[in-house]
Amino acid sequence: MRPVDRRLWERRKEEFHRRMVEDREIGYLDPGIEEVLEEFFRRPKAYTTSSCSGRVTIVDAPWPWSRDESSIVYRSHSPVSVEEVEGILRQKSVHTLWLIAAGPIIHVETLDMEEAFSILEAARQAGFKHSGILSASGKGFLVELQTGVRMTIPLKTGERLLVSPERLPLIVEMANRAVAEGRRRLERLREELGKRK
Repeated sequence: MRPVDRRLWERRKEEFHRRMVEDREIGYLDPGIEEVLEEFFRRPKAYTTSSCSGRVTIVDAPWPWSRDESSIVYRSHSPVSVEEVEGILRQKSVHTLWLIAAGPIIHVETLDMEEAFSILEAARQAGFKHSGILSASGKGFLVELQTGVRMTIPLKTGERLLVSPERLPLIVEMANRAVAEGRRRLERLREELGKRK
């Protein structure tokens, strides 16, 4: 691996920070994640390139992992209501409607391996157990942080409901609790990063 060009790395860090500030100003930045991202940018050898604070989505797809023939019919980073999900279930689906609740995911670029390992240690202490280094190049070390918080339930296939109306409130409550757990881990990540400056 060729050495990282520090000046180029610093320019990219400034650019990604500018983008994050712009996203916040236009309301595009996910709720509940800004303080954690700023904690990364305060570190001399790290910055974030992309992030999601956790969300509930409903996708119309043959399988929840399908990329082809899939479409997102609903997405929320805030708690969802039974009424919102019921409204979606009244719509016609092409394949299967899958409700997916997922925890946060953050991509971090570090200047060196030592910083990558320090961030991974903080992440694992905070409950981001599904994390690792994705690549190492002249741009730096790309670290992916994931909690593993995930819930996937098929709701409807074609015209056939797969969940009873009586069980839907419990499913929605569980999805909201999963996203809330992801947010708690985000806060723990911010705290753990603060210990390792």
